[in-house]
Amino acid sequence: MNRSRRFIILTSILTLFSALLFNNLYASDFLIDSAKNMIDTNSVNLADVYHNNHYLNIASILPFQQAYMIWDTATIHPYHFDLTKMTDTVTLVLANHKDCGFAIPVAGYVTSEFGKRNHTRYHYGIDLKLDRGDTVVSAFDGVVRISQWSRSYGNCVVIRHYNGLETLYGHLTYRDVVPGQVVNAGQLIGLGGTTGRSTGPHLHFEVRYLGEPIDPNSIINFDDTTQHALRSDTLNLSADNFEYLAKFHEEEANYLSRHHRHGRGRHAVHYAYNSRTHSTHSKHSGYVIHRGDTISKIAMRNGTTVNRICQINRISRNAKLKPGKKIVLK
Repeated sequence: MNRSRRFIILTSILTLFSALLFNNLYASDFLIDSAKNMIDTNSVNLADVYHNNHYLNIASILPFQQAYMIWDTATIHPYHFDLTKMTDTVTLVLANHKDCGFAIPVAGYVTSEFGKRNHTRYHYGIDLKLDRGDTVVSAFDGVVRISQWSRSYGNCVVIRHYNGLETLYGHLTYRDVVPGQVVNAGQLIGLGGTTGRSTGPHLHFEVRYLGEPIDPNSIINFDDTTQHALRSDTLNLSADNFEYLAKFHEEEANYLSRHHRHGRGRHAVHYAYNSRTHSTHSKHSGYVIHRGDTISKIAMRNGTTVNRICQINRISRNAKLKPGKKIVLK
């Protein structure tokens, strides 16, 4: 058995281990260190592994892992960073000729912009025109984190890039990549379509940093329909870039407060592309279960974990939740 094959087997075992020990394939420091130790012990050259078309699902090749600290191949939006409270400016090198290229995901024009749609809905990406079956490619070099079906996004791919960003590609009719796969800018990741919550063929395209949405128009010049070039090879991010989130969530909270005060029926729901969903119940007083809730969904919405909820409430991960009942979150 050659060294590359041994490495693939060992990393696959670690991935399975992480699925059992950590919720949704969370990459811990233990996994990162173990992967690095295996590389040293087995003298595996990652470049050789890549050229042999082996796809790794472990932290040894994860871009910007020191900043994200989570590698989740099941949850599209697993992060809980609040970048409205950033104190420094972060400079990301988006593309250069040596380490990271760039390609426009699809050559279509913008059909729906990034921004607020009403008091409780925000479009955290842009929609690009395409025809069913059109090629969709990765915007930058990176590693596929998500390739799955979602009720909202339909066939969806999320890629974490070496420049620190993550991009999301929604409503695909076909996905051509798997989690852990190394992709280059311009590489085929799927075919355009109208799956999920979509009224017609288009690509829903998001750009995020640590899970927080950034207007793709601030990075890519979509006004130029012939080229769609980067506006700059670098991107400076500070709290100012995410000030809109604080304003929107404040407006949203005020609207929902008035909505409930006047007794207008059921809670307003967030748009499918929201960066985070807040419970209308206090985390300290508990959470009232609604129809369709799962432990995983409740954990993600309230910044906790499945294991923590199960431990506090003394229930199993597969427990059936009864609408109307209350569970404790902290």
